[in-house]
Amino acid sequence: MALLVDDKVLCRDKRLGDALRQRGFGEQRERELVFDLFEALYLSEKEKFGIVNSKTSEAVDEDALVKHADRKIKNFYLKYQVFRDLRERGFVVKTGFKFGFDFRVYPRGKKPGEAHSQWCINVTAQDDKYNFIELSRMVRLAGNLKTKLLNAVVDSENEINYYEVTRVTP
Repeated sequence: MALLVDDKVLCRDKRLGDALRQRGFGEQRERELVFDLFEALYLSEKEKFGIVNSKTSEAVDEDALVKHADRKIKNFYLKYQVFRDLRERGFVVKTGFKFGFDFRVYPRGKKPGEAHSQWCINVTAQDDKYNFIELSRMVRLAGNLKTKLLNAVVDSENEINYYEVTRVTP
């Protein structure tokens, strides 16, 4: 069982936590492994653990977790689709909010501490618009972080296309 506390999910089961951390999930904090909401939903879907609300002690199913997460993170489910796709492809995916992106992705077989992130991911729906100033900011920021920018576009049929955006200097 894992506990939902605000925008994190805590796992205090050491054996389960160790196994999940070996696969690149969570962040160790003292005696517990802390998951972001994307990781928690993914692991819940994979039936790795059940989630209980820390305030009410009631079970939190996947639909309730999505509703909760959508209040905490704008366009949560859209972003979650990209998270799930990348995890299914074998990548370790972490949030990139503090870096100005939706996610940061590590090379296959590597996790934080073993390698530098390979990509910064910006998630958009096919109808979203942004201007060249925003695009330039993202490219420069990715460059400053020594990563590549991928724009993940989720279309109306929930297919995901990835576009690498780079700066070309003549």
